[in-house]
This record gives sequence, structure tokens and C-alpha cells, in this order.
Amino acid sequence: MKKFNVNDYMYIQITEDGWKHLEKTVGTDYINACIKTPNYTHVINGETWYRLQCWSCFDLMPPNFGGRVLFNTNVMFDDEAFK
Repeated sequence: MKKFNVNDYMYIQITEDGWKHLEKTVGTDYINACIKTPNYTHVINGETWYRLQCWSCFDLMPPNFGGRVLFNTNVMFDDEAFK
């Protein structure tokens, strides 16, 4: 097993429902300043991924069991984040 600190980053793909949720909860100014920026937007294998701290991701877009999926269920982590 390996440890992962929730202060480290994960990469997610936000769904259409996720963007709607974010617009309602944090607004477009936050989205543009804190998510859709060059530091946090990455194109990997032709797909757009957003780099957020793990805890922040779940705070902004909590799992909604049986409800809408706010980000794709496949996520990525930097290899060095695991110890």
C-alpha cells in the first residue's frame, strides 16, 4: 500500500453537470480565477484535465450517491504523490 495526502493534487475531468454545480455554488469568477487557469488546466493525451487539491475537489464537488456525477470517475495522480 501507499499513502496519499489529500493536500496533494489530483486531475479530474469536470462534467457538464459539474460545471453547472460550480456556477451555482462558487460562481464564474471563482471558476475562471481558480480552475480554468493555465496552472490548473492541462491537456493530457488530447483531453482536458483540471488539477485540484484532492480535498478541494471533494469540497467543491461532493459525491452524490445515486445522483448526478459532477466529474468523471477516472481520475489521475502524479506518481510522486504516493509514498
